Amino acid sequence: MIFPSEGLNSEGQYLLQLKKDLTDNGLNNLVDWNPADQTPCGWTGVNCTSDYSRRVWSLDLSSMNLAGTLSSTIGGLINLSYLNLSFNKLTGDIPKALGNCSKLQSLVLNNNQFSGQIPAELGNLSLLEHLNICNNKISGSLPEESIFQNMDLTSFIGNKGLCGGPLGYCGGDPTSSTVVPPLVNADRLRSKIITLVAAVVGGVSLILIVVILYFMRRPVETVPSLQDDDVSISESDIYFRPKEGFTFQDLVEATHHFHESYAVGRGACGTVYKAVMHSGQVIAVKKLSSNREGSNIENSFRAEILTLGNIRHRNIVKLYGFCYHQGSNLLLYEYMTKGSLGELLHGPSCDLDWPTRFTIALGAAEGLAYLHHDCRPSIIHRDIKSNNILLDDKFEAHVGDFGLAKVVDLPYSKSMSAVAGSYGYIAPEYAYTLKVTEKCDIYSYGVVLLELLTGRTPVQPLEQGGDLVTWVKQYIRGHSLTSGVLDRRLDLEDQRIIDHMITVMKIALVCTSISPLDRPSMREVVLMLIESNEQQGNFIAVPENDLPPRHEDDDAP
Repeated sequence: MIFPSEGLNSEGQYLLQLKKDLTDNGLNNLVDWNPADQTPCGWTGVNCTSDYSRRVWSLDLSSMNLAGTLSSTIGGLINLSYLNLSFNKLTGDIPKALGNCSKLQSLVLNNNQFSGQIPAELGNLSLLEHLNICNNKISGSLPEESIFQNMDLTSFIGNKGLCGGPLGYCGGDPTSSTVVPPLVNADRLRSKIITLVAAVVGGVSLILIVVILYFMRRPVETVPSLQDDDVSISESDIYFRPKEGFTFQDLVEATHHFHESYAVGRGACGTVYKAVMHSGQVIAVKKLSSNREGSNIENSFRAEILTLGNIRHRNIVKLYGFCYHQGSNLLLYEYMTKGSLGELLHGPSCDLDWPTRFTIALGAAEGLAYLHHDCRPSIIHRDIKSNNILLDDKFEAHVGDFGLAKVVDLPYSKSMSAVAGSYGYIAPEYAYTLKVTEKCDIYSYGVVLLELLTGRTPVQPLEQGGDLVTWVKQYIRGHSLTSGVLDRRLDLEDQRIIDHMITVMKIALVCTSISPLDRPSMREVVLMLIESNEQQGNFIAVPENDLPPRHEDDDAP
């Protein structure tokens, strides 16, 4: 092959040849790929080693609207360790020459239009630790090389014609030579992450125990009764009220001074009471577990509460009002008659059929997508779990406690745990980043999907993996992705239901990918769920205007 530039080193020439086969619809993302340079180091998407050799070790051209085919000259980048071409419009075959990049550790090609089969030459990539070819048009059987057979299922989802290895038998023939081997790499990495999470959670728990013991020994400040003559309503600092204008005294009377018999739920943020007001309206009153000093609520807290109070979406629990009175912080919520999904799903008797469960899953996804993509600023839930998905009398899902962990976990709050999330739902990366992102919510949502599909709780016995995600992957390792992993309480005689549940299972597995980069956005999750419903026979009716984003403009009653 003759290259047009002699001053540029060989790696730069390979990249220029690659560029010739690509277009980006006039965006000129690669305009700085200049043949007059001596090396490609510093070009858009190109990173080189810091030593004297200045070899290309990383190429990241993701989300650049690139179209065309991937040139075989990519195989000339023999020092390449990281290649990311995801979220473009690349077509054609994956070049066999990629097998020459023997130092490649991460290959990310998801969300393109690659077709054909996976070249067996990629089996030469002995150092490859991370592979993602999801959402392409790849077909055929996975190569027999162990590097593919041992990859996680989530590396391949979204290629309808692909089979073998963790994807299951080809052609439905259990006697095929393509069997399901252990997901060694994924399980080993996950075990390390779980150990790290356990250490972090254990340390935080120890600190919490010390803090709790300290406050138990302190004198408890009681909330004076509003029946006392010296207590006036002016001492109650209410930032916004429902239209009925409930006062603090109304709430005290409706709950008999927050008596235990009126408690309907407890969580890390506080206790929830059922209050029947004089008008007959039923509301949920959450008494926050805070230990604040002084009577003034800071501006940051007020701003957060006002933001949450202005949110209106059919799949979000309405926050009607907020009240502060002499050390008591109360949040007034829409009351959900059917309680939480967790209580129904894991209770002694559960009669939720699959269409109802899928409706709940879709509604919760739409509520989260609204928080992530349509709120300004965006809201990260931080504690998605089945107990925070509440159901109305029609079993429609309403996401509760949205953003509350962030609101309560401010500098003045002494009662909140430093751990964002609940056991079994915490994303693996939180153990080493201690940062909460939208991807953490997506992981937690994926766990809820697995609960709906399997009927199991998020925490599993240690001998079965310790958590639901691990249990599911261990099952798939031994049995492929079959109906045996599904909740036996459901009607599994209907093959349409089984097929749809398996499709949703694949979505759940993508949501619970170990790497946050491999997880979809909540908006993408909603679209995948809607598409699964359409492809598998429309188990529920999804109106056209139900596509995300979905808003609700009505005011709180």
